[in-house]
Amino acid sequence: MYILANWKNSLSLEDSKGLADGLYSRFIQQYDNINIVLFPDDVSIATVSLIFDSVSMVSVGAQDGPLGANTTLTGSISLSNLGKFCDYVLLGHSERRITLGETNEMIARKATLAIDVGVIPVICVNKEDGTEIDPHSGLKAQLESILNRIDSRSKFVIAYEPIDAIGTGISADPKEVKKIAGIIHETIFLSRKVKGSPHIPVLYGGSINDKNIKSFLSLEGIDGVLIGSAGLTADNFLRIIEKASDSQYLK
Repeated sequence: MYILANWKNSLSLEDSKGLADGLYSRFIQQYDNINIVLFPDDVSIATVSLIFDSVSMVSVGAQDGPLGANTTLTGSISLSNLGKFCDYVLLGHSERRITLGETNEMIARKATLAIDVGVIPVICVNKEDGTEIDPHSGLKAQLESILNRIDSRSKFVIAYEPIDAIGTGISADPKEVKKIAGIIHETIFLSRKVKGSPHIPVLYGGSINDKNIKSFLSLEGIDGVLIGSAGLTADNFLRIIEKASDSQYLK
């Protein structure tokens, strides 16, 4: 079970430290079957990582990765340096696709570079417009551009985030999410023909909170969730973790 929290740039360094301290002191040793990944902003990564350094169930991730593993480009942070503090990196978030014009090819390249330096990419995909013949061709194109570049034995995570559910407070229809998860797993299966390929977790993200999380964790093909604003306070996040810790959802 994966519970990921994207803090975006919503918190100051002091607030990020305070949230991490609050989470560490209140629940960290209690939920051994849940993989928690926190994505603070770049300024806070080292601080948050050090707080959870001795806690195996909590990992820290970066909110994006550069196009070069050891880039010296002004304003960039190299993946090699990020890898000293991060186990994961979030790639392809819809905000970056839409606002910064990131393409499937750019995201696939970043994913490959992350894997090369030992960082696990969490690759966000959404339901792009398809064709009349295949309404899901846009989604499949996002996946295939990545799968065609990644070795079949590599570990990564897919997070399905429908654009109209991000930051709106209105989550997607669980029945639709289950259908999309099936398409994602099928696309991955067809591309990874090597025996022994690891299971690729598929997560749902989009207006998740403590009241609706069970509706998504109970879905076949969903291995966890990617949380946004609901993960910005210790109380909210702890309620979500408590709901997720129910043994019937642990996969």
